[in-house]
Amino acid sequence: MAIEFNCPHCQHAYRLKDELAGKTATCKTCRNKITIPQPVTVPEGPPRMSAEEAAEAEARALAALADEQAQAENDPAEQVIPVECQHCNHKWTEPLARAGKNALCPECRQRIKIPEPTQDQLTDWRQQHTKRPSLAKPAFEKPADAMDMGDVQIVTGGSLKQAGADGIEYEPRSIKRMAMFGFVILALVGGSMYGVVSLFRSRGVAQEDKLMQKSLEEFGQTVGSLPASEAPAEVQLLGAVLSIAAGEHAVRHNEPKKLQEAIEHFAKARDAVRKAPPSSVRYAVAAELAVATLLLAGEEQQISEQLRIRWTPESAIRPRLNERVYTVHEELRLTLALLQGAEFDFKNHLARRLARGLAQRGQAALAVDLIPLTLFAPFEQDEGRALVALEVYRLDKGSPIVRKVMDELKARGPALMQGTPTPSSAQTLFLALDGDKPRQFIQPPATDPVSDASRLAYAGKHLLDGQPEEALKLAQRRGTPDGQVRALVLCADWSADPGPALDVALGLVTANKANKAFGYSVLRLTQIAAEKGRPDQAKELAKLIGDDGLQAWAQGSAVAFRSAASKERADDSWAELPAADKMPKDLRAGHVWGRLWAARHNTRLSHNQSAEVKAVSAWPTAVGPFGRAGIALGLQDQ
Repeated sequence: MAIEFNCPHCQHAYRLKDELAGKTATCKTCRNKITIPQPVTVPEGPPRMSAEEAAEAEARALAALADEQAQAENDPAEQVIPVECQHCNHKWTEPLARAGKNALCPECRQRIKIPEPTQDQLTDWRQQHTKRPSLAKPAFEKPADAMDMGDVQIVTGGSLKQAGADGIEYEPRSIKRMAMFGFVILALVGGSMYGVVSLFRSRGVAQEDKLMQKSLEEFGQTVGSLPASEAPAEVQLLGAVLSIAAGEHAVRHNEPKKLQEAIEHFAKARDAVRKAPPSSVRYAVAAELAVATLLLAGEEQQISEQLRIRWTPESAIRPRLNERVYTVHEELRLTLALLQGAEFDFKNHLARRLARGLAQRGQAALAVDLIPLTLFAPFEQDEGRALVALEVYRLDKGSPIVRKVMDELKARGPALMQGTPTPSSAQTLFLALDGDKPRQFIQPPATDPVSDASRLAYAGKHLLDGQPEEALKLAQRRGTPDGQVRALVLCADWSADPGPALDVALGLVTANKANKAFGYSVLRLTQIAAEKGRPDQAKELAKLIGDDGLQAWAQGSAVAFRSAASKERADDSWAELPAADKMPKDLRAGHVWGRLWAARHNTRLSHNQSAEVKAVSAWPTAVGPFGRAGIALGLQDQ
């Protein structure tokens, strides 16, 4: 025998061997657990009926269930129809064959119609009676859950499937399977979207690369190939500016091959600066190269993928034979070495800028160790270390590095006062960290005139204490104009609102226009004014610089600082060029630096490469390569 049963969950039929009774199994249809039942033994009953007896019983059952009893049919010839006259009520009979015909009443002789015989049978509600009027009231109430032949329509495959009458057995889907199905669909959609985005991005990157490559080639074929008698005086610095832009563009690609290109472009810029004649602009271009060098550094993951280089050498890593390991420490050291001959004021402003950039990226120790030793001369290093430590302190007042620098400066003793200039930043550092009884090797400004060191040291303390008004008052007290301007630069740099300090500085510089020593201080004031949304004041300050090259650089640098916060489109007045008849001989590095940033700023705002390329094409030929380089960088900025 066999065990026949249905799954209690999905009703799938099974026929299994008796020995499997009582065991647990998994339904192959719905995958639910089922228990195989025990075999059922059917007891013997009375003997079965014969075939004739079964047929007779079935006939009797059908007759009992019939809607009406069978009636014997009479001979149609013997059947008659009773007729009654509507006029005289006379009654008689007519043959069945005359049903529906006209006849004369035998009594009154009026014409009447012989009625048709009625059939006394039950009405089948399942059949539609089409002879009735369409709006006739039904003689019976049709069951609500039934339909007659008039309601029959074509049954769609969807309806059959919904009703489970399509004859197809569907395997039930588990939640896990449905989730996997949904995940596959999402993966396909996401992959398609990623492919489209990657395609457009790759096309954009290719266009950026073409622009940058064209700018380099165009410069080499135009300005870079001019004879010395026709070339601009700062032709090497023009090439350095373009190499800095190309290096930044390459490193931002985040590709191992492009990282090497960036290092090579920066090295080319460094070599061009080295070959340029000594000048204030030479140091300004080297300063921008130093700032750009910080872009080479990255996190550990980027370093392992060869997308960036380390900040400092790693002692645990041993390079292969003849292999050079690049670090930001080494690249920055090589660049800062070019600035050894610069004036202290310029190195002071650059050191503060670099210190902020390094501290913001968690490299305060590198800033304190590298910048003072590489950028400053030995007799300037005490002040250099102190001003770098102050910039770190402004960002992180709890930094142990700052206190370490202060302790080392204290240990210098009387030798500290032998530095040039007097380390006023060291005095500010002592005042900020020593509390109520700080060491005072520079006395507070009691009477006028105020010494330059005292003015700068105690103005810095007021600014750290959140007292910019007191610092501004101290900066204006009688003393040397040089000392006053330096203190005003510090007030503008460290104040949340540099406007009052800029206004005072503009008046002071205008009154001492013949003083050439203001150059680098006014350059920094110009940058601050442009960065804080005061472009007109930045232009006024830049025009007060006596050196033509540094004045052009101040104007170009103002465009770079202004574009960081402005949403206004740059026009040609942002970075003016020499007259057409003096091009390219009088073209300066500051001119092309400003135009590069103007094109970069406009591209970042417009997102329209073709329009910006068209605008740059209208520039003088010598300036065009820098505009295209700016567009390439602007496309990356988006």
